[in-house]
Amino acid sequence: MLTASIRETLWHRMRHDLTKYIPEVIGTQFLMCCACGHFLPQGCFDLEHLIPQQALRQDPGLVRTNPSTPANIRAGNLLLCKKPLKHKGTTVYANGCNSWKGRFYDRPISELVSGKALQGDGCTQVHIIAALSLGYLAMVAQFGYVVTLMQSGLLMREQFFSLYKFHPAMPGRSHMLLGGSLPVTLPEARIATGMPQQRQRAGAS
Repeated sequence: MLTASIRETLWHRMRHDLTKYIPEVIGTQFLMCCACGHFLPQGCFDLEHLIPQQALRQDPGLVRTNPSTPANIRAGNLLLCKKPLKHKGTTVYANGCNSWKGRFYDRPISELVSGKALQGDGCTQVHIIAALSLGYLAMVAQFGYVVTLMQSGLLMREQFFSLYKFHPAMPGRSHMLLGGSLPVTLPEARIATGMPQQRQRAGAS
């Protein structure tokens, strides 16, 4: 029931946002998939966790046990289609964008979150493309369809389906990934309040 509620809420929120840019959607029961760009009915969409559930196990214990940061909040949610992907009438993938992300990107994303991909020569081009795709979807989740409908959004939608090589128009600075070590623990006060330490000190003074 919880998943259905989140999916329903996202459906209405995303449709409302889309109508700001494409008013013709108002009189329909369609939503644009922010990955493939197809306009589809509600039954063709499914809930996608941006950060894979298995990767959330890497979160510090204070975060995992904090009632204000449940798994769905930490993962981030978006609707992606589950309709077979076709190109010029030919099915190129039997499932939709939701499954595409899960099959091809969830593992490299999990390896990046855990730090495994950043050890030695573990980081591949697929990891960088997965990070780019995750960043794009996270921006859509945060800022809405304005990201999808920008020229850079179109570029990222095309990159999403190019698993092993960078899009020719992708800037060179996007061909690399900078990383650091994960925090071992987080200050308990920050977790409890959700406020940066600097703001807590300012408030205390």
